[in-house]
Amino acid sequence: MQRSLSVVARLRGQRFFTAGASMVDKFGSSSGKDEGYSLNVVIGVGAVAAVGGFMLGEKDWSLRQRTLPCAHHACCEPCLTDVQKSLVPTLQGIVGSSHVKADHTQKGSRLGKGSAMAHVTPQSLKQVIEVMQACIAADVAILPQGANTSLTGGSVVRNAESERPTVVINMRSLRKILPVGDEGKQVLCFAGAGISDLQTLMLNKYNRDSHSILGSHFLNPSVAAGVAYGSGGTQIRKGPAWTERALFCKVGPSGNVEIVNTLGLKEPSDIVGFLDSAEKLTVEDMDPSCTKAASWRNYAENVLKKDEHVSRFNADTAGPDCCRSEGKVLILATVHDTYPLPTKTETIWVSCKDYQTAHELKWAVALKSSTCMSKSCEYFNRETFNGVDRAGRILIKSIELLGMGRLEPLWNLKLFIEILPIPFATVICDKLLYWFNGILPMPLPPALRQLGAEFEHHMLMDFAEYSEGEVDRLKAALEEFVASKPSGHVKYHICSDAKEKLRATLFRFVVAPAFRSFVIGKGLQGLSVDYALPKNYVEYPELPEAKYPILNRWVYSHFGCNVYHEDLVYGNEIDVDTAKLEVKHSVELTGGKLPAEHGHGTEYKAPESMRKRWMNMDPLNIMNPGVGGTPYSKGYCVAKS
Repeated sequence: MQRSLSVVARLRGQRFFTAGASMVDKFGSSSGKDEGYSLNVVIGVGAVAAVGGFMLGEKDWSLRQRTLPCAHHACCEPCLTDVQKSLVPTLQGIVGSSHVKADHTQKGSRLGKGSAMAHVTPQSLKQVIEVMQACIAADVAILPQGANTSLTGGSVVRNAESERPTVVINMRSLRKILPVGDEGKQVLCFAGAGISDLQTLMLNKYNRDSHSILGSHFLNPSVAAGVAYGSGGTQIRKGPAWTERALFCKVGPSGNVEIVNTLGLKEPSDIVGFLDSAEKLTVEDMDPSCTKAASWRNYAENVLKKDEHVSRFNADTAGPDCCRSEGKVLILATVHDTYPLPTKTETIWVSCKDYQTAHELKWAVALKSSTCMSKSCEYFNRETFNGVDRAGRILIKSIELLGMGRLEPLWNLKLFIEILPIPFATVICDKLLYWFNGILPMPLPPALRQLGAEFEHHMLMDFAEYSEGEVDRLKAALEEFVASKPSGHVKYHICSDAKEKLRATLFRFVVAPAFRSFVIGKGLQGLSVDYALPKNYVEYPELPEAKYPILNRWVYSHFGCNVYHEDLVYGNEIDVDTAKLEVKHSVELTGGKLPAEHGHGTEYKAPESMRKRWMNMDPLNIMNPGVGGTPYSKGYCVAKS
């Protein structure tokens, strides 16, 4: 079987090469009047042709067997009942034909690929409820979806494992944002609103800061997904996305759609109809007796406790059903606090000779006190620095030129290319990004390039003026710490202008996509994990490198919270799935918790307490079945072998 598949791949590769060569001839002859332009086009198109022509046959087949930062699952098609066969027309009758895609294949930004019998994009909250009711009547699985970042595979269909067809309810069209009152101290967001959308609105109209800034900000993930997965990001003072004030749907024990409303609005007779038609919210629309929190209470005080507990993790069962639900309920809208902007901010790059010194600096400066604390404190090691330089320059430049809002369509185009049924579709984009990365200059200014070459450990901190003199106090604490160490042991650079700040920040936050391009570009395997270590833990977890040799270990962290991401590069001889279990065990031996903020998805088995919580939310197992190691079958019954 493997041999026959490789022969097919070879034949397809030959056709791909022939088409590419024809394109080179065509472009080369048509641009002869401009030799420089012709050369650039020939080189660019020739590189595309080379991907198809050089990596033929068994190369393509062997590549598909590697473990890449984006995992694909095989798909199968269960037999459909008569009601299921009529479901697509029923859904089209609810939302319109243009908002239903039948037999729709989709992949996540990092993990997962699968096909849904229908991909539905409701245009109102009322339509969401009607779609849910139709899906329940047809006995299909329901997968809520936002921007489909799918960092751990939780928002993509898993066909091979499911005994039922799946309908994706994508909430992305529901992007309404309703600030409360003229000052916008709180905001109500529909489930499809993006965190970048929210931040832009709050900055431009209210001169305030939004509730959540994540590393994946440039992908514009949805506000509701942040709540559903407990995403944390960089904000030491604010904590992870969290609210007790939400409107969401759940499936009850009898198969009915239950609507839970804890938004804290004065109760209208029809909350869904009210929000669908609302164009603004006033302070008078809110119920003053509602004491439910719209953000994490006292998170900063918790972070400052240097103890054996972790600051945040995905299996925390505290809070209402919407928080860390991971698709077991369908969030319609949430209320969040917003925050005053600091009067000034300084971005500082600090480099240390050793890891222990970095931790000492964190506690002495970034976490100095609850009234004098860094706005953010991000860590990354030398291998991360080198890897981003080798594979992330194009993405940094793209964001710099286009801005956050314009990158999302290009990213979606990349995902579309990766699911095309052609040879090397899964890797061609990242191959080209890796190969052409060296064309662009290093994005960092000379001072930061020098620190990257000289030091093993780096921290990127934002000092912000939330109280008078706070930035000066933080800078004084940094100077005092540097002076207490041997000369040259710690160095720092204060970014001098907006351009330096942006490039330094982007260098840290393109790590995840740069890792995928790095692994694919070098033809190796990759594994990504995220975890929280105890706040008093100051070492890397000891991984089983003797048994599973690691070629590159990218370690980067929301350092103030002691929440980590590791991207590990393995050779092609390694069984990465087995190595992954060993890596997770190594983290747990430290007292750490994983995952910390990307959700369990298909990559992590949730602890029993979390699985029971999800089963109580969704007793019939209709919503996102299989998440976190829960059964895929209806009612959680384990299928007989």
